[in-house]
Amino acid sequence: MNGVHGIAAVDRRTTGDDARKRNIAAGTALAELLRTTLGPTGRDKMLVGDGTVIVSNDGASIVDRLSLDSPAARLLADVARAQRGELGDGSTTAVVLAGALLAEAERLFDDGVHPTTVIAGYADASRRARSRLGELVSAPDGEAARRNVVSTAITGRWDERRTAFLADLSTRAHRAARDADAGGANPSAITIHGVAGGATTDSELLDGLVIDTDASSTSLSSIPADVPRHLSDARIALLDDELTIQSPESARYSVDGPDGLRRARDHERDEYRRYVETLRNHGVDVCFCQKSIDDGLRARLARAGILAFERTRQDEVHKLSRATGARPVMRLDALDPSAVGRADELERVRLGGGSFVVVREASSRQVSVVLRGSPEHVVDETERIVRDGIALLRTLDARPGLVPGGGATEVALALAVRAFGRCVDDRRALAVDAFADAIETIPVSLARNAGMDPIDSLLELRRRHADGERSVGIDGDSRSVTDVAARGVVEPVRLADRVVANATDAATLVLRIDDVIRTRGTSDGGAHDHDHDHDHDHGGVSGDPGGYPWAISH
Repeated sequence: MNGVHGIAAVDRRTTGDDARKRNIAAGTALAELLRTTLGPTGRDKMLVGDGTVIVSNDGASIVDRLSLDSPAARLLADVARAQRGELGDGSTTAVVLAGALLAEAERLFDDGVHPTTVIAGYADASRRARSRLGELVSAPDGEAARRNVVSTAITGRWDERRTAFLADLSTRAHRAARDADAGGANPSAITIHGVAGGATTDSELLDGLVIDTDASSTSLSSIPADVPRHLSDARIALLDDELTIQSPESARYSVDGPDGLRRARDHERDEYRRYVETLRNHGVDVCFCQKSIDDGLRARLARAGILAFERTRQDEVHKLSRATGARPVMRLDALDPSAVGRADELERVRLGGGSFVVVREASSRQVSVVLRGSPEHVVDETERIVRDGIALLRTLDARPGLVPGGGATEVALALAVRAFGRCVDDRRALAVDAFADAIETIPVSLARNAGMDPIDSLLELRRRHADGERSVGIDGDSRSVTDVAARGVVEPVRLADRVVANATDAATLVLRIDDVIRTRGTSDGGAHDHDHDHDHDHGGVSGDPGGYPWAISH
């Protein structure tokens, strides 16, 4: 008892119903903030802070930039990050569903249902819903179905032409990496670069590895003009070394007369010659170095016909190693024939205002996506779309099978969960029915965001699903209740499964908490004022636009 009183005396605690209500309020507030961004007709959020403005309707991007004081809200934010990181999509849906489960639980608590009963009912309903997903699955029908998966995930301001283009680009990049690797598309086999300038539809998929030399290596302006821009059957060396004349330990040294100065110059010349001859003796045409290269040495290498790039990033060195078979060595003296790789061709090119090197090797799995657009924040958003699209296709590979989008799957699952609830003979049945109501929040939100009557839309969805039309959902573009699968609105079954599982886990984790203790070192951050914690009219936002004063994300 003394220990408990000691904690209470030093640290602030919120216990029992008060703690549960605060946690639920925080979770539902975050879900409500994201709910209006759901679907192709969802609205954007403007995040303002630290002199930056970010406009986004992507759930994971929004929660990454919010300053969340409530631990419960942070738990739901973690759901969004996990969903996006693991699967490439579904972050907003998972948070909205988790918030709906919390809101339904609060109503049950007000009716006297014990938290343990609610948690048990939610767990039973989640298992039943996930087990029923198999009845809704259709097999992916070629590349068109894969493009539909990516198109469904691209929401916001993108017009039909650009949506189709980016979906096709993501699908081709994924296919190229997948076909090169029998074990499935390896994320490291795809390199993505954004280049400001031009139109989004100027983006292209290139066979080979593209290295942005402006971002990591020697720029073209510092390469002597007589070095060829194109090499065939190039021999490649990778060095984790600094190619320069070794300086003495002392910052200053003196030369004793003309002979001493001549000896110093001879030493420098001999060292340069040794570097060049070592590379030439191994037939090296191109050298990528992770550290710096002496200007004088680079000039001598160029005269010897050896193209040298400095400060190459470590991840690029790893990709070069996979693409060319070259083995990185720590010192130039350790270079041997087995460490030298090759490429069918190497080309120096300029795209937009950037300088790039393209390395192609027939046996390599590497492909590169070069994304164009203007202004720069559009390129950043295009890159996010392509990365998420490729991740979504890997999700489909992990568990082949598609289910209808547009809320159709959620309505079908709610129907199955309600049927299951009628067979539950204790108070868990109340939680099972509440779970079904929470799932229907997704199609209701889609309808509301599209400007449709949410009640009429839900009633029509229920009626048509009861008649066996399992692929009927909300088409936000046409503002109608229709067969969404026939219109190509589909998503991987694994995505739908993880949305239900992650949302249920997050909600039940919050519902289990009956004591919130502010320990020493915990930032108050507005914890005294509950209303302030959840006043998202005023933001609670911290800006992180990745270095740009204006960024846009969907």
